[in-house]
Amino acid sequence: MTNTTMKEMKATLNKLGKAYKPDGITTLEAGAMQEIGKASEAMTLTYQVMYADGIRPTDYITHKNKASTASAEQFAERKRVVSMICYTAKERASLAAALPKDATDAQKASRKSLQDKVKDAMRTIQRGLTTQDNKENPKEKKANERKTAIESLADYLDKAIKLMQSDRPFPDTFDHDTACATLIAYKNTYTK
Repeated sequence: MTNTTMKEMKATLNKLGKAYKPDGITTLEAGAMQEIGKASEAMTLTYQVMYADGIRPTDYITHKNKASTASAEQFAERKRVVSMICYTAKERASLAAALPKDATDAQKASRKSLQDKVKDAMRTIQRGLTTQDNKENPKEKKANERKTAIESLADYLDKAIKLMQSDRPFPDTFDHDTACATLIAYKNTYTK
């Protein structure tokens, strides 16, 4: 697949897309959707196999991080293999050579982008394994899960009660004690 040219890929995607007889989108886009779907299934299976073999997302965290399960040698080897996959021979040679001291900002940005390829690939693998880990070990409740309306209401009532019980001043006409008791009673009645 790496030897496929853009022209060949366009022709292939157009050919695949014609089978769907798209209306409003191009045959190229329809073909691309099919290829992405196939690739997605293959990647899911790849992560399942890796996970079943004992490879965990924490293996792709730098060994310097406490959460990492990789030794320094393992992490270095993963990085080496990913760099062999990510870079062409010409890119590896370019990275091996020192950047000239008078390099332009564009050259520096290009070099940085090239260096980030390995880090990005490692993160992609880690994310895929994390997704697989979440499928294998579903959590009770995730931190980013949306709260129910009643849970949100209880949180807002708690904040309001804390505000009323604080030392912050209220107007003299405000019946502080009654308002506070009313909110506490409401919270105990309707959010439990």
